[in-house]
Amino acid sequence: MLTPRFEAHATVEDWTTYNRVTVAKGRLVSRMGLVAEIGEVGAALVSLRLPGEDGEAGSGDALVWTLDHPMHYLLSAGSVGGVVGPVANRLGGAKASVRNKALKLLANEGDNLLHSGAASTLYRFWRLQVRGDSIVAALDLPHDTDGFPGRRELQARYRFNETGDTLELDVSLTSNRDTLVNMTHHPYWNLAGGGPLSAHRLRVPASGALILDAEKIPTGEVSTPAKAGMNFSRAKTLDVAKGRYDGFLVLPEQRDFDAELTAPNKGRRLVVSSNQAGVQVFTHPGGNLPAPEAARDIGAVEHLPEAVCLEPQVHPDAPNQEGFPSILLPAQQTYENRIRYQLEW
Repeated sequence: MLTPRFEAHATVEDWTTYNRVTVAKGRLVSRMGLVAEIGEVGAALVSLRLPGEDGEAGSGDALVWTLDHPMHYLLSAGSVGGVVGPVANRLGGAKASVRNKALKLLANEGDNLLHSGAASTLYRFWRLQVRGDSIVAALDLPHDTDGFPGRRELQARYRFNETGDTLELDVSLTSNRDTLVNMTHHPYWNLAGGGPLSAHRLRVPASGALILDAEKIPTGEVSTPAKAGMNFSRAKTLDVAKGRYDGFLVLPEQRDFDAELTAPNKGRRLVVSSNQAGVQVFTHPGGNLPAPEAARDIGAVEHLPEAVCLEPQVHPDAPNQEGFPSILLPAQQTYENRIRYQLEW
């Protein structure tokens, strides 16, 4: 890792103009030369790069998937890089209730609801501004616009720590009515800057794992990571050729981190920490992302590398499972998800 020698700063700049609409992105530079870029669509982390061998900040390898155009984030599937909410992960049968009142939710994955569906925060334009050393993205959600109650105010604040080796993301939400909240962040990580995930090892200090049915809805049983086929108590090689992961690990309240991802051949390490009850582990084989039907002219995104998502959150389908932590947010209270991505290289 380099000695801090860059001037840390934050800016918001134009990204591109599409159909006469100018879309912006934020840019953060750390004292260690890391560069993060944040898009308006979904408040997504659209780029995170290491300093390069040329000595320039952010001219090195990309650590997360980067799509070519903001419309890819708006119109493509995959939740790439975005802040997911108001309720991340799955709700079985697209059902939930608040104070015994059933919500009207539209299924988008078979009979179930994934990541709050088409009305998710993923597919909305957030307002970006510089606030000190941070990029702050803000979003207002009207009552019932996505099936969830309350006029809600959301904020996602990105910044680097003083040392410059950690990207910090603080997500918050307040509502004027009782509502449901379980948000997360969805970057696709490949610490080698490309190539297979088999060059990576993952460790998660889980105390349990959720047993899922064929549609990946929790059965209600909290078992061991080994029984769920997701035992990362010791660092384990990720290899999508041998099988993919899409499951939830329960974390102990007292822990040093949520997940540790390494690329030993590159000497790189990512430590993910949060204040959440668990982490969703999801691996993807990469490949090509087709041009969206509604914007063919922006083209496809090609040669995306294999990647892993490490998504701190509360248990999926929590409103429908006795014994799971509650995701009910009382009116006028504030929800917070504080995520830290510490890097070594």
